[in-house]
Amino acid sequence: MPRSISLSVLDRVRIASPCPASWDGMDGDDRVRRCGQCDKYVYNVTAMTRDEAERLIVAREGRACLRLYRRADGTVLTADCPVGLARVRARAARLALRTVAAVLAVVTAVVMSRTRATTVNLDQIEPFATLARWARPTGVTPVGGQFLVGEMCAPGPWNGQ
Repeated sequence: MPRSISLSVLDRVRIASPCPASWDGMDGDDRVRRCGQCDKYVYNVTAMTRDEAERLIVAREGRACLRLYRRADGTVLTADCPVGLARVRARAARLALRTVAAVLAVVTAVVMSRTRATTVNLDQIEPFATLARWARPTGVTPVGGQFLVGEMCAPGPWNGQ
């Protein structure tokens, strides 16, 4: 026996006759605007949480102008939608990365402009100096051996060996 899924008040809302008025042409903010054609308030469901939108519908007894986005599966997109939140977080992460890259570019430009030499020795600028020390260690003694200094004596027929 198939299970029935109960849709929320918000998912059962239908727009009886869509309005041709443009949301961008209305006065107001992201949540509510005043329509100049019908002189009514239009509520943007996508800028509200699911609970806020459902409370609005119940308080208005189902009589309100709404701006909503209905997905192909019939559910209505709201501000607290996990997919929408993931997009917002991804957008914020991209903005943060761009900001960090811009700051690093400015810092690099300042460092480069203050360098008086025509060539820049990165071994003298951190963090490159630390990386150079790691890449070229000095004073390393091989394990189990010793350093010898002296004249070479190679075995061969010329020295009787």
